[in-house]
Amino acid sequence: MLRETLRLSAAAMALLITMPALAQRTDDNAVTQAEDAFGTSVGEESIGIYNDFDVRGFSPVDAGNVRIEGLYFDMQTGLTGRVSDGSTVRVGLSAQSYAFPAPTGIADLSLRKPGARRLISAGAGFGPWNGGYADVDVQLPIDGERLGLAAGMGIYRYGQPYGGSPQDFSLGAVARWAPRPGVEIMPFWSRIRDTDNEAQPLLFTSGDFLPKRFKRNEFYGQHWADDNSEQTNYGLLARADPAGFEVRLGVFRSIFDSDTSAVDLLFDTAPDGSVGKRLIVLENGDKSASTSGELRVSRHFDEGVRRHTLIASVRGRAQDRRYGGAALVDLGASTSLGEDFRPEPVTTQGPKTQDRVRQTTFGVAYQGRWRGIGELGFGIQKTDYTKRITDPNPAVIFPESHDAPILFSATAAFYATPKLAFYGGYTRGLEESPVAPREAVNLNEAPPAIRTRQADAGVRWSVGKITAVVGVFDVEKPYFNLDPALRFRQLGMVRNRGIEFSVAGQILPGLNVVAGNVLIDAKVSGEEVRNGTIGARPVASFRRHTILSLDYRLPNSPFSFDAFAEGTSDRVANSANTLFIPTRAVLNLGTRYRFKLGEADALFRFQVANVTNTFGWSNGNSGFYVPNGSRRFSMSVATDI
Repeated sequence: MLRETLRLSAAAMALLITMPALAQRTDDNAVTQAEDAFGTSVGEESIGIYNDFDVRGFSPVDAGNVRIEGLYFDMQTGLTGRVSDGSTVRVGLSAQSYAFPAPTGIADLSLRKPGARRLISAGAGFGPWNGGYADVDVQLPIDGERLGLAAGMGIYRYGQPYGGSPQDFSLGAVARWAPRPGVEIMPFWSRIRDTDNEAQPLLFTSGDFLPKRFKRNEFYGQHWADDNSEQTNYGLLARADPAGFEVRLGVFRSIFDSDTSAVDLLFDTAPDGSVGKRLIVLENGDKSASTSGELRVSRHFDEGVRRHTLIASVRGRAQDRRYGGAALVDLGASTSLGEDFRPEPVTTQGPKTQDRVRQTTFGVAYQGRWRGIGELGFGIQKTDYTKRITDPNPAVIFPESHDAPILFSATAAFYATPKLAFYGGYTRGLEESPVAPREAVNLNEAPPAIRTRQADAGVRWSVGKITAVVGVFDVEKPYFNLDPALRFRQLGMVRNRGIEFSVAGQILPGLNVVAGNVLIDAKVSGEEVRNGTIGARPVASFRRHTILSLDYRLPNSPFSFDAFAEGTSDRVANSANTLFIPTRAVLNLGTRYRFKLGEADALFRFQVANVTNTFGWSNGNSGFYVPNGSRRFSMSVATDI
């Protein structure tokens, strides 16, 4: 369901990590606000070698490692930008502030917080690919800093590189009540209505070759094969300080309700672009919903320059999914090179599979901080996990899955000087397994949770306004993908070892930089590798990912200029490791102009992405191909009143 939809989108757009901001306020700027190059989202502008769907070769979202303001959130669908202020990927040293780190990294979402100032922010824009949007956010103080409300709405037409044009209507609101210092309650609500989200054709070649290049920016899918869904999140964040304790609570409800969903599969695509079999997979009425949250109680004990913190936590989730019964529409032979529109068929959906997960986790942790010397942390968790699948065929009985491991973590940091720190950590986790893609015969099936582990270490060095980080990591978990019969199952174990590098900050007055590089050695092991069924490197994996982003504001001028360059090494294109997608680099350029609309601050932004119009293929873990985005233009204007 949602996780697979997001995974497909992330794979198809793997080289488009930085996109034009769609609802950008006048002071939103990911480059100037990023603390490192490991993944930062400000408003709807993102930058980094990682993102919420790709950290060290794995997905925090798929793994269930999402947080809201640091508290556990079982996300079934994303928050609208009317509620979320952005997100940060926590890995390495930045993850050590978390009492219970996660092997696949943490995607930490932040909420828009109402303040004491009345504010109206409005934005509108055009592009890319003939898209457009208009949105407005308001911040209303009701009782100064004590009580306030932030709310917004937006209408979006998202232009897509394959000619699609999905439309969203979003609403959201966050309230904040702080009756006294140390006490805060923040309820929120988020809703997105997604319509006319046409399925992008996914190409599977008939041999060890890349598909034939075709003209981008035109829609070659089926107009009746699209997704329509409603995505809702709501919840409550609260904190208090009774009797010297720090108490934090987060309770969340996340619902992805799909009216219709579709995937367009082009099997046996030949070197000349002809398609042997075109299959449309249609599903109606799928739903994924989860109630989750965390209660955390902390107590600090100060001893001169040392602070000791004891933490107790309980997390839980109740997740229910409804899926299956898909209608398979066989369109027969087709082409990948142009339009091949067919009339909408009459289809019949089958009964649904029910998937139920219940999980409770108790944890205790210790964090010690010695000013000027370093930090030390230990955590232990006892989790109880059950999963029950009910097939619509009563003759098919799935055994209930149950796991109750004890998970531990340990982290340490040593401050050699005020500017130089060394860190290291080890953690074990119980994470969600990936969901079977819709090209699998067991589409949308979610295997039981998997045990994972991670070890990492590194050094952080600060000089002036620049911070540099170099780290190494070693992550291991079960490897899931399609077998030769197109069944999604565990094929072995995958181990990702690598080196990551980050530089972020102001190198000259007005000139900010975010630069990062990751080198990954991803290897699969197990019987399927030993007998030659699959190769040792996972499909869609790469050995290098590099980014460089610059933002320069002219002195005493309303103009600033930005540049973003990104490159990857070749990618594994097939399971046998005999075909690779060539290395590719793209360049984006843009400018910002700040001005006044009466007394209001305003911002005009223009951006050109993929300046050289570089063509290349991206691929998904299951082996499909989609082209990267062509050269595109976007412009926007935002104002804060």
